[in-house]
Amino acid sequence: KFSSDNAKSAADLEIKYQPAIKENLLAENKSQLLKNEIETRNKNALLIGLVILIVFLTLISVFIYRQEKLKRKQEKQEFHLKNAISKIETQNKLQKQRLAISRDLHDNIGAQLTFIISSVDNIKFAFPITDINLNNKLNAINDFTKATIQELRDTIWAMNSNEITFEDLQVRILNFIEKAQKCKDNISFKFIIQPDIKDTKLSSVVGMNLYRTIQEAVNNAIKHAHPKNITIEINLFASTVQIIIKDDGIGFDESLISKGNGLINMQKRMEEIKGTIKWSSLENGGTQIELQLKNK
Repeated sequence: KFSSDNAKSAADLEIKYQPAIKENLLAENKSQLLKNEIETRNKNALLIGLVILIVFLTLISVFIYRQEKLKRKQEKQEFHLKNAISKIETQNKLQKQRLAISRDLHDNIGAQLTFIISSVDNIKFAFPITDINLNNKLNAINDFTKATIQELRDTIWAMNSNEITFEDLQVRILNFIEKAQKCKDNISFKFIIQPDIKDTKLSSVVGMNLYRTIQEAVNNAIKHAHPKNITIEINLFASTVQIIIKDDGIGFDESLISKGNGLINMQKRMEEIKGTIKWSSLENGGTQIELQLKNK
């Protein structure tokens, strides 16, 4: 009976306090859930803060990198601009010097050469020349002085030009051929130039070296080859300019030829402008000189 009464009392107590126990358990569970939720929120907030910090630092790094890159680019542009300005100033100074030199050549040397021609003509006019050798000598002096004046004019023309087109070169070559034709009326001269190359530009140094090389080649043919025909041909192949000077004269033995007769000068001129020169004896007689130059 005692055990039965105790069991009943325990059961009554259990029934009485069961809701409170459950409420305590629920409260504990809620507290734990809330704690976990707070911890989760804190972790998430920390993670988000780290992500924001990383993004912020990345943006700052990108910004600094771009600023440095832009700064280097601007410094590079300023460097190129300064170089360009320096080159322009140097070119202007050189141009002024060339103009001054060309004026001196024209006013001084040109005037003196003209005086020589005038003096020779006056001597021939004032004194009857009966000595044939003396007369020929005076004529030779006259012709040589005139040729020197023409060479001087060509040099002044090149010095006063920053650029020379092949059309300018054509005019000079035709003038030279015309004078050579008067001296050697037994030789037929032919000049051929590809139409689409006429507007191609060269520096004054390159143009003048080409012109002098062509002159030297033609003079060599006249003096040593005894030809009936001399042809000058200018062509453009892709990025290469080709100039051929050929004659139908006596030719030469390639194994015996020495680099005389102006060949050394021609080779040096072409090397100076980064061009090439080669010469060969043709099968049917005659000589061909080929000049090649890269067209930039």
